[in-house]
Parts: sequence; C-alpha cells; structure tokens
Amino acid sequence: MSTDSKENTIGLKDLRLVCRQFAMLYFHFCKSLVNALGEEAAFPIVQKTIFELSLDRTDRIREQALAQGLKTTMENFPKVNDLPQMGWSLWEPEMGGVRCPYAEAWLEYFKDNPWFKRFAVLYCDVIDTTNAENFTRNTSHKITKNLLWGDSCCDHEYFESDAVKEGNFSYGKRDKID
Repeated sequence: MSTDSKENTIGLKDLRLVCRQFAMLYFHFCKSLVNALGEEAAFPIVQKTIFELSLDRTDRIREQALAQGLKTTMENFPKVNDLPQMGWSLWEPEMGGVRCPYAEAWLEYFKDNPWFKRFAVLYCDVIDTTNAENFTRNTSHKITKNLLWGDSCCDHEYFESDAVKEGNFSYGKRDKID
C-alpha cells in the first residue's frame, strides 16, 4: 500500500467518524424535539431547520462559484461543495457499512426508533433538493433510490423547474432572490 493510499484510508476513517458524529447529533436533535413536542409537531420544525441550513450552505457556495466565474449548474456544484466527498467516494464494500456515513449511523437507530426513519429520509430529501434549487435557481431534484429505503445505493434525478425559477422551492420560499 502506498503512503498516499494509507493516508487516504486514515483520512477516510476520520472523516467518516466526524460524519457519524453529525448523524448522531441529528438523531438526538430530532429525538429531543419528538419527545418534547410529539412527532407531528416536531416534523415541520426539523424540515424548516434543514431547509435553512441548506440555504445558508448554498448561499455561500453559490457566491464562491460566481466569484470563480463558474456557472451555477449541478455539474459545477461538486467544484465548490463544502462537504468533503471522499467520505462517500472512497468507500468500498469491504470496509463494511454503507457508502453514506450518515445512513450508516441512522440505519442503526431504526429498529429501536422506527419514528426516526421519516426524519432521516427527510434530511436527505430537503438538503439535496434545496441544495440543487438554491445553488442553480432553476433546477429541482428528486430522490429515486435511497439506502434508508432499503435500496443498495442512493440515486437522484435533476430537472428544470419553473417554480424554482420564481423562488418557490420545494421546502420553502426564499425571502429574496438575487
């Protein structure tokens, strides 16, 4: 094994541990809200929180793309994405678990916390859809496969959206569109 390969493996393990901590935090955040408010009252609060997180993230990376002279297309999104993709892209089946480090942690919670499945899937849908919509301002997103649904991988499709062009995103409306 080359030195670079060993460093990537160590870096990958550390990155996936950090992702696991985030996934655990998200679960406990949801659990606290569900325990305090009930599942139905907690759900829209969690959805709004994820939506606002995505707006915050993609406002920043959209600015970065524009400053670099990049068009805000989904093809250019990976060039400015603020999430280190090696946590997903370098994963191999022999490492155990699943490709997505968030799903790997969240799947463990489903047996004892079946209510959490809809919150876990909500995160994926809201963050990925809003990332596409806010970054491009003309494209939406649909999940077609998800590890959390029992699929062997995650997949999605992007499509042009007149609603997004008008600032009406799938999970909320922007206060202002520039």
